[in-house]
Amino acid sequence: MNDDVDLQRLAEAEYDIQRFAAGEVELAPVEDPDEAAHAMAQLPPADAPHVVIRPLRMPFEVDATIRELAAQRGISISAMYRDLITSGLAATTEAAPDPIAELRSIQAAAQRALDRLAGERRRDAA
Repeated sequence: MNDDVDLQRLAEAEYDIQRFAAGEVELAPVEDPDEAAHAMAQLPPADAPHVVIRPLRMPFEVDATIRELAAQRGISISAMYRDLITSGLAATTEAAPDPIAELRSIQAAAQRALDRLAGERRRDAA
């Protein structure tokens, strides 16, 4: 699912909620077992994380850099934003750090150490 589809679904859901709150629509039980099963299959698992969508304005250059980083890592732009924000929060708060961000940091440090050792071996061999 891409970000545009997510935003469209969010807008539709918000519109439906407003109509329900205004009394324009009523909830009715689903009586067809197949329809009920289909509706239940569309719901996220009970233990799924809750997320919110936030519009975000930033300089074009920053966006271009984030898009490039996401492409290099093979992840979506949204996932890249989440990783950067989570890492930034962990660096500025006393909250428990995100384990994925920590693993990426450890992986990068290990790669730097490996590169350094490989360079030393080439120098020693020469």
